[in-house]
Amino acid sequence: MTNRHRVSVRCVRRLFPANHPLLPVATRLCQHRKPGADPCITCWELTIRNDERVVVEFELPREVETDRFYVDEIAVERACRGERVNLTRAERRAAIELLHTRRLSPSQIARVLHTNDDSVRATLSAIVRPTSQLRAVA
Repeated sequence: MTNRHRVSVRCVRRLFPANHPLLPVATRLCQHRKPGADPCITCWELTIRNDERVVVEFELPREVETDRFYVDEIAVERACRGERVNLTRAERRAAIELLHTRRLSPSQIARVLHTNDDSVRATLSAIVRPTSQLRAVA
């Protein structure tokens, strides 16, 4: 490994966080790194340029607006099977609702979703309360 490569790896760690969406691609492309090490700056540059080419070629928006209410049903199903999945607030709520309809207790739901009982109970109370209020009005 050259000195230039060592310096660039230190810079890369500051420039690109561990949750960067292109990290898996840069890691796969990088032939210079040792197993478990970060991709080098050259491979990061190649990854970013390739990504930009796709954006231009297919006329994609440069910044993607996320819909905070969007629910990835596959992520929810995987989480409900006990896999550790990063869920958005909407997906977490959907997973709790799904497991609740399967008659799991809040403690069981918390175990399946790898979270704590209190957050599950708070979500369930927010889900159940509006429904009971609607019945009282009718």
